[in-house]
Amino acid sequence: MSVENSMSLQFLTRHPVDAARVLEQLSPLDVAALFEETPTNVAATALAAMLANSSAACLSVMDPETAAALLDSMPVTNAARIFSLLSQEKQKVLSKELSAKTRKRILRFLSYRALSAGDLMNPNVDMLMENLTVADAIRRIERHRQSVKCEIYIVDKLHRFLGFVDLGNLMTSRQQVRLRDIMGRSLPTVSVHASSESLLNNSSWAGRRRLPVVESDNTLVGILDYERVKEAVDKDYNQNRDPMENLFSLAGLYWLTLVQLLDSMLNIAVVKKGDNS
Repeated sequence: MSVENSMSLQFLTRHPVDAARVLEQLSPLDVAALFEETPTNVAATALAAMLANSSAACLSVMDPETAAALLDSMPVTNAARIFSLLSQEKQKVLSKELSAKTRKRILRFLSYRALSAGDLMNPNVDMLMENLTVADAIRRIERHRQSVKCEIYIVDKLHRFLGFVDLGNLMTSRQQVRLRDIMGRSLPTVSVHASSESLLNNSSWAGRRRLPVVESDNTLVGILDYERVKEAVDKDYNQNRDPMENLFSLAGLYWLTLVQLLDSMLNIAVVKKGDNS
């Protein structure tokens, strides 16, 4: 696909979502080269429609100035999701090229409260579009050599969470079936703004150790691991615990032990006195 071909440019302009599905199958280098020749507004729309992992891979190999211009030209929600998946080194480079307004909005969008789901989640999540066939899904996993865990999350064209497909179920389903027809829908989600207290008390952990994290409009933004939550909360509790609390706890234990010991000795003495009489 080349923008020198007017039909390609028309396809990108008029059907950005369909174009995104095609671009996701190409190498990041090829997509980057295409976007560098495409009008910024057209490229930004197609890039925002692509799955965030694919968009981030594309920006990672793109000229920083062009990459920043694309982020500047798309909705901040899309820009922030893509930006969060870039390496810290790439983020630093792009931050210098972004407009002050976009940089500020992205950082504000990604500034989640400490120990909230957004703060603890992994933004790199395995997701595929609902209208893909099983054959297409398997080809994409193999082509990009994705290290998929036990399940893949299914989203619509706006990246809103719909359900999930177990990897085993995917591999054994008929090749031409659409993912939306084989996905499970009864998977609980976690709000990106959920506090640590509500996370630990979430009853969904009883059946699962990983839960999808969503924005208020149900956009899938990450994955949350139970062990990560528990570890972070335990660490925070130990760090913020009052040292005097530990001292008083030890003192209380000491006196409790002493009382029990004296009580035992008195009981023994009473028993012996009774025996002697």
